[in-house]
Formats: sequence, structure tokens, C-alpha cells
Amino acid sequence: MRVLLHSGGPLGPDGRREILDFLGGRHRVAFVTAASLHDESAYFARVQSLLGVPPPEGAGLELLHLRWNERPLDTLGRAEALFMGGGNTYALLKRLREAGLLPAIRARVEAGMPYVGASAGSNVAGPTILSTNDWNVVALDRFDALGLVGFNINPHYKETDPAMAAGSETRDDRIREYHVVNANPVVGLEEGAIARVEAGIVTAGGTARIKIFRRGQEPTWHQPGERLPIEG
Repeated sequence: MRVLLHSGGPLGPDGRREILDFLGGRHRVAFVTAASLHDESAYFARVQSLLGVPPPEGAGLELLHLRWNERPLDTLGRAEALFMGGGNTYALLKRLREAGLLPAIRARVEAGMPYVGASAGSNVAGPTILSTNDWNVVALDRFDALGLVGFNINPHYKETDPAMAAGSETRDDRIREYHVVNANPVVGLEEGAIARVEAGIVTAGGTARIKIFRRGQEPTWHQPGERLPIEG
């Protein structure tokens, strides 16, 4: 499977080039806006202005708006690649499940369709969404996700500020709590970082660092271009 997971946040020229390289000439891309709890049409319009215009301003992609509640399986069937956008991870997973999209997406990616995720869209690529930063405002009661990769994602990861007061809860503390009851690694993506999975090999991309958390081990930092010590 071919999976590219972006931290979210601004997608600069380097990020656009990396996504185009990853897509390998596939230009008809279904963009999923289901993570947005606001105006999905406005969200799609913003992405269209960023990725749908020709280079160098954009990526020159033919974007299809995959609406979770408007014949989403038809849109998925017309696409050559899938881009899962960001927003609220719990809302995204709930809507994907309600629309019957989870098995359909998994089958297409297993058959070779490239999958690009950003923020919440990266979270749902893992076995579960239990390492998200979001609030469960939709009262989701099932957290198993697409399972395209064997690790969980923590997007927008921030290193602990040494100036924080003693005893303050940190992102690392939460991930250590996750590993009390879960064994799979957690990949912390700093803003601008990318984890790229191809043929089971995971490499760091983008413009920022990645921090790997493994149960019972000290976390490790990795720079863009490095092969990560986990399996996809």
C-alpha cells in the first residue's frame, strides 16, 4: 500500500511537490471534507484554490469533492487517488462509518490507490484514532479506523517546553498513557512533517521532524529523508 501522512497545517511548495511525486502522475483526486464541522463547500473551495490550480501556484490536480452524505461511493469510484482532509477526527471517523466508506476505501488502497491524509485524515489511517488531539464532540463510541498502517499518528506534535511548570501535563505524558494499554507505535508529526509508507517501508518527509514513540522504549527523533525504525 502507498500512504502519505501529513501533519496538517499550511501546505507549502515543498509539500505540494512531495504530494505530486507520491501520486505518481495520478491527477483525479477525491478530496474528503467529512472532518469539517463547518462549511464543507467552503473548505473544498480553499483546497481547490491551493491544489487545483496549475503549478507553481498549485499542484494542478483535478479535485473531486467527496461528500460523505452525497453518493460518496460513486465519487470514490471515479478517483485515481484519495486525499483525506483535516478537521475533527471523531466526526470524520463517524461519518466515514455511517457512509459505508471504511471498507470501500480500505479495498481501493489495498488495490493500489494512493492515500494522502492530513491531520485528522492521517489519524484515521492508523489502527485506531486513540492518539488524536481532538475532542469527541460527536459522542463516537467506536475508535477502530482504516488500519492502512500499523502505527498511530499524533499530528501537530509539539516538543515539551522546558519552561513549563513542573507537573504540567505534556503530549509525551498522554502518549505514555496510551502505551500502558496499547502496544503499537505512535508517530508524532511536527507541523510540516510527512510520514511516507510504500511497500511497508516508512520514511520521513516534509520540512519538519518526526518523533517515534514505542512501548517500553525511549522516543527517538528523525529528520526528513530518514527511514523510520517501524513497519508500515
